Amino acid sequence: MKFLCLGYLDVNVFDNVPEEEKNAVLAKCFAECKPFRESGKVVAEEGLEGIGNAKSIRPRNGRPVVTDGPFVETKEQLGSYFIVEAASIDEAVEVASLHPAALFGEQYGFGIEVRPIQE
Repeated sequence: MKFLCLGYLDVNVFDNVPEEEKNAVLAKCFAECKPFRESGKVVAEEGLEGIGNAKSIRPRNGRPVVTDGPFVETKEQLGSYFIVEAASIDEAVEVASLHPAALFGEQYGFGIEVRPIQE
């Protein structure tokens, strides 16, 4: 089974930390990803650009309407995604728990949501 794992952060907090701190956190994330990537279960993984570059599409009167920004307005924003191939959601959670967003960054609102992909 495949699982979509969504990495979240509080962009209002993270965007306001000094650039030096932000760069150190991102460098730590990259370094801490090694066991996660070496699990052999990660099918795809990417970070996302900021919400300033996002567009949302919603249906209105049978036509798509495009607006700026994320689909849902919330404190936490989607910052990355990865796909895990695992036998169960428990195994997917185990793999996702190796990701840096599950290990540190609490002060920035880091967190991961794990969801099965429909087959």
